[in-house]
Amino acid sequence: MGKHAAIVNRPKQAPAETRGRVLEVAEQLFAERGIDAVSIRDIISAAGANLGAINYHFGTKERLIEAVFERRLLPSAQQRLRALEAVEKAAGDRPPELEAVLEAFFRPVVEEAMDPDRGGAAFKKLMARSLVDPNPVMERVMKNHIPAMVKKFDAVLLRAMPGLDPADVFWRMHLLMGGLHQSLLLMDRKPPPGVPPFRLDAETYIKRFVAFAAAAFRAPLPKD
Repeated sequence: MGKHAAIVNRPKQAPAETRGRVLEVAEQLFAERGIDAVSIRDIISAAGANLGAINYHFGTKERLIEAVFERRLLPSAQQRLRALEAVEKAAGDRPPELEAVLEAFFRPVVEEAMDPDRGGAAFKKLMARSLVDPNPVMERVMKNHIPAMVKKFDAVLLRAMPGLDPADVFWRMHLLMGGLHQSLLLMDRKPPPGVPPFRLDAETYIKRFVAFAAAAFRAPLPKD
């Protein structure tokens, strides 16, 4: 089992530590193999836990999957909303700055993807895999927690760009999200021939992506 193999004679863990260890291992295995390909037996073996711990903390595999996504998505959503509130407060009665709204939305995702303590490579890979091959449980988590946040951002984006309509905002954000997850997934790979080696920190990446996103929002649609 490689790096996820159970450790012999692992010291007894407190319940909170066991729960966190199970979530961490489940996230890694789901990212590597896909959610449907990973069994509860795989998870407890790699985590050095037992079935009783899974039943105690989660009850079912479905609830475990929910917990894996919720521990990353919910703090990120709250961080986005706090940042959006600050943008609106700074704007007052004026239209908010487009770049500030976009940064409020995308910064938490980038910071999380580049921080090993907040999921890092495993969760960005899991999200990319889930977008290509969605799992019903993941979709339920997204449906329960994300639309209200997205609705607030859409309303502020329409204030920032009054020439757009809701369909414009949807499609531009939809395409930007796809580009974001794909580019984050490729960050650790070598650049193609002819491109100088580079290493982007979170701040540099955010600066580049927000500039790209703002240009996408300001680009007019072709005339029919």
